[in-house]
Amino acid sequence: MPPAAGSLLVDMTVDRRGFDVRVSLAVAAGECVAVLGPSGAGKSTVLAAVAGLVPLRAGTVWLDGQLLSAPGKPAVVLRARRVGLLAQRPALFPHLDGAANIGYSLPGGGAHPLVRHLADVVEVADVLGARPARMSGGQRQRVALARVLAADPRALLLDEPFSALERELRDRIARWVVDEVRRRQVPCLLVTHDVAEAQRCGRRIAVLDGGRCLQVAAPGTLVRAPASRRVAELVGYQAFVPVDFGRPTGNWALPPGAGSCVVGIHPDLVQALPQPAEAGGLEMHGTIGSLVASGATVDASVALADGSTFGVRLGAGQPVPSLGSSIDVLVHQPPCFDTRGDLVPGTGPPSDAGSLAQPVGMP
Repeated sequence: MPPAAGSLLVDMTVDRRGFDVRVSLAVAAGECVAVLGPSGAGKSTVLAAVAGLVPLRAGTVWLDGQLLSAPGKPAVVLRARRVGLLAQRPALFPHLDGAANIGYSLPGGGAHPLVRHLADVVEVADVLGARPARMSGGQRQRVALARVLAADPRALLLDEPFSALERELRDRIARWVVDEVRRRQVPCLLVTHDVAEAQRCGRRIAVLDGGRCLQVAAPGTLVRAPASRRVAELVGYQAFVPVDFGRPTGNWALPPGAGSCVVGIHPDLVQALPQPAEAGGLEMHGTIGSLVASGATVDASVALADGSTFGVRLGAGQPVPSLGSSIDVLVHQPPCFDTRGDLVPGTGPPSDAGSLAQPVGMP
């Protein structure tokens, strides 16, 4: 059955050297889904298949009720798809200046009023008269982004779109892109290997590894309830320690027979004691390995007896310990994984995880 109007539905298998890429994913109109994974996971292959640059071995790609690709059927050509693809290496026209590149699809080209508006928003107005060879990598990336948006695409496919930008500029442009996706009501797939960027941009995050989609969930859900140890590793868990390194508190407890498992520790789930704890978890004892001031807060690293380390944020008003001193922390409702890396049933947050407060430190 065709998907809802304006949405993107990907249910496909694509051949790739070394392994195949198998993804099933629905992206609603106005939604940005971040595709997160390590290098070589198959993230760019997903975008190329949606854009029609590589054939499907099996499955389909639908956009706004139109079948774009399916084995045995003529694929809709790239221009007719009206899909905006921004590759990792922006393919600007070398003989055209910035304005002409942005306005390539517009009547009047670089003289169209939208060109100046987009250039101002992505902060490249100063290179509108320059050719790509005279631009920095970040400027070329933003000119290419503006060119994609000027073409009024039905869907956005962005491959590491902010990788060449400094953090502050990256955050500004990323927020604007997410707002623009919502305003235009187009589906967006944004590929990244940066966990923080995925959390900022994605209403949901699809975790990809080895060509397989391991889990698709909201950013907070991935932190609270990763489906496996591999997912936990990819979304920022910093340590995996034996369960007997801590003392269960509150309503957190291991099921019978789970004593050989390891607990996953994510910094957003860690709270320094003796602050009041709203929910149960695992209380642990360690030593302070480093201290870094960040505004009104202090980021500390905690070292356990087995050599594992993880971070904890000390809020304003909390006493700041000295290097090498002892510290007690509570890991809120941590998930546990068995020796195969599978989630142990009954661990992590309660079954009504959707009603839990956001993890410590998350917006």
